[in-house]
Amino acid sequence: MMKKITLLVLLFIPFCSFSQISINEIDSDQSSTDTQEFIELLSDTPSFSLDGYIVVLFNGNSTDNVSYKTIDLTGFETDTNGFFIIAADAVSGADITLGASNTIQNGADAVAIYQDDAANFPNDTPASTTNLIDAIVYGTGDDEDADLLAALGETVQYDEDANGNKDIESLQLNSNGSFCASEPTLRAENNCDPLSNDTINDSQFSLYPNPTSNGFINIVSKINGKKQVAIFNVLGELVINTTLTGKHLSIASLTSGIYIVKISQGNNSIIKKLVVK
Repeated sequence: MMKKITLLVLLFIPFCSFSQISINEIDSDQSSTDTQEFIELLSDTPSFSLDGYIVVLFNGNSTDNVSYKTIDLTGFETDTNGFFIIAADAVSGADITLGASNTIQNGADAVAIYQDDAANFPNDTPASTTNLIDAIVYGTGDDEDADLLAALGETVQYDEDANGNKDIESLQLNSNGSFCASEPTLRAENNCDPLSNDTINDSQFSLYPNPTSNGFINIVSKINGKKQVAIFNVLGELVINTTLTGKHLSIASLTSGIYIVKISQGNNSIIKKLVVK
């Protein structure tokens, strides 16, 4: 009996202790000299330690796509609502300030979170998915930078000027994992319109990165709510079974190989293949 209890505890610990951080909002462009630019991060749990995390800004360029600034988050934590703000000097209440203006490039560029040492990301470091936690490739009416998207494992370049209001709107994370352009919501709930339930179908779920070598995957649904996730190995053995409230799932316990992932939400479910390198 004691052995069974010990095994259950060991299986439970990875799920209750794992938490992640994501890019929640970015405002890279205002009128004139961009004195109100900011990046807002959001953790799955409040007061989340950012030790060992960095934010890297990449310059989108068809021949380079390299970093131009690295921000070390060690020694900081998110606030009691999970927010953390990196911003220009004039942004009130910023946790880290970057300078007076024009420190976050307008695009086509990218912001990425890595779980890595800042010393490994000097300026002119190429974009990559190694130790990548989250990323957004964005612009302000710019042509798509396919190379930068590929380097960060992303498929969509988001446009802060989507509504023709780049000077007064920011890019904000939506419940389905995409970004919308709307009036800034610093340290507050985003303004993206929720998707209605009648859009649900078998393609409502996305899973990325896949293949993965980072010890985690993101599972995103088009609607809000908890997701039941079951992962099976090639022998049909259940290796992970959990309820996911956010989008980040630790798979650090999985060895290299092919797995089957069943994702369920309400009356909808889908099966996807996962490759772990």
